Amino acid sequence: MTVTKAGHLSSRGAVLADPSNRPVMLDIVSNLWHPESNPGGYLSLGVAENTLMHDEITQYMTKNISLNSHALTYGDSFSGSHGLKSAISAFITRHFSPLQPVLSRHIVITSGVGPAIDSCVFSLCDPGDGILLGRPYYGAFPSDVSLRAKAQIIPVAFDDIDPFSLDAMPYYEKALSDARERGILTKAMILCNPHNPLGRCFPPEVLAAYMQFCQKHNIHLISDEIYALSIWENPDAPDAPPFTSTLSIDTAGRIDPSLVHVLWGMSKDFGSNGIRLGCIVSQNNNPLIRALEANSYFTCPSSLADRATTALLSDTTFVESFIRTNSRLLTERYVSTVRFLESRGIPYQEGSNAGLFVWVDLLAYLAGADSSEGLGSEEDRWALETRLEAALLKERVFLACGAAFGSYRPGWFRVVFAHDEAYLLEGLRRIVDALELLRGEMARG
Repeated sequence: MTVTKAGHLSSRGAVLADPSNRPVMLDIVSNLWHPESNPGGYLSLGVAENTLMHDEITQYMTKNISLNSHALTYGDSFSGSHGLKSAISAFITRHFSPLQPVLSRHIVITSGVGPAIDSCVFSLCDPGDGILLGRPYYGAFPSDVSLRAKAQIIPVAFDDIDPFSLDAMPYYEKALSDARERGILTKAMILCNPHNPLGRCFPPEVLAAYMQFCQKHNIHLISDEIYALSIWENPDAPDAPPFTSTLSIDTAGRIDPSLVHVLWGMSKDFGSNGIRLGCIVSQNNNPLIRALEANSYFTCPSSLADRATTALLSDTTFVESFIRTNSRLLTERYVSTVRFLESRGIPYQEGSNAGLFVWVDLLAYLAGADSSEGLGSEEDRWALETRLEAALLKERVFLACGAAFGSYRPGWFRVVFAHDEAYLLEGLRRIVDALELLRGEMARG
């Protein structure tokens, strides 16, 4: 008998089972470096995890989380407990400055912001529909919108235009027009604010312009604000725009408010990627909320995550202190990182004040210039990026490369700095070692 598909999988399953779809990150996190127990492991400066306040979070949760028999049931709903929705609505109203208070009925809880995006797209888009997304972008967005919902990303490149300025709007218009000519119906745009991987915030006037653009074309505005409270002072860019939530922008005369949806989660601002808890806030679209709730069986958080988050977010004293300390530590690590880069002559994108990372041009370092254009054609430079990625892994340090972020320029990598100082500096030193390793290979031809 002839077996036509390995494992007798469906077409969907066969695609997912292809080894090329296995994230490199999984090999990294299963073999992390430790100076004593695993000195041969990988240092990860590529996964967006904030470890700076892990002690505070674990101590708080160990002390303040309690269980009763209700936690062992299905609970209030699959879309989050009444207590959690109340805590998150109060938290977002307090910290995101929404024009109208966020209420429990505006919220659907999910097992992370990735599942929140998947659920939104599943309910807003049909298979083949397009979603506008500026480049570079968070590398999981394409799979978040396509694996289950079967929508597709319409990437938007900006050349030398500042993507955080009003000058970016014509590029969205062109991308949407080009997609229409290819027969793609655009249903939404995803905005990552604060931005991953660029670490900047969109000014209010630009958010307002996005609203007007979405209204003009009758598309949804999905604002991923998972780094909303990971804002810090950049001594080199004191005038960098602070975070402004889309919820705080007046929709009147700009957009049908039923088209505006905001996402947030615990992973980044509270250093709790493993808690797996996110939320969707849609203040003026009851049909969407009903659709999300009906589909929430597949994205519901555990009662442990629900209770831990409820307890933490309800403690306003702890939250305020945590945010202040976290912001100060992020500033310290950012400064340590960029001063190291400057001392080695490694270019990076300046002006950031949000997130856990800095966007660096490692190929420009190899070129000994402000850009990597002297290293050959664009195709040559993409090949060099791949070689550099391999050199980094050879030096046992992991970074996420530009290709994974849809970068339209080769050679850029995201460096996550939200780590213990010694761990961070060891990782940075290994990056330089990898650069010198590749430089030697290039010299030998």
